[in-house]
Amino acid sequence: MMNVLIIVVIVVCILALIGTLLVTRMLDDNYERKKSFSSLSYIYFLGLPAIIIASVLIWVFI
Repeated sequence: MMNVLIIVVIVVCILALIGTLLVTRMLDDNYERKKSFSSLSYIYFLGLPAIIIASVLIWVFI
C-alpha cells in the first residue's frame, strides 16, 4: 500500500512540474506577472481537489 502511495506522490509531483514548465514557457509580448501567477494558481487550485479525490479513491479501493 505504501508503494502505491509513493508512486502517486511521484506522479503528482512530475505532473505539477510539467504544468509549471508549460505555463512559464508561454511568454508573450504582453507578459504580466499577475497573469502568470493566476495561471499557476489555476493549475494548483484545480489540481489539488483532483489529487485529494484520487488519493481517497486509491486508499479506499486498494
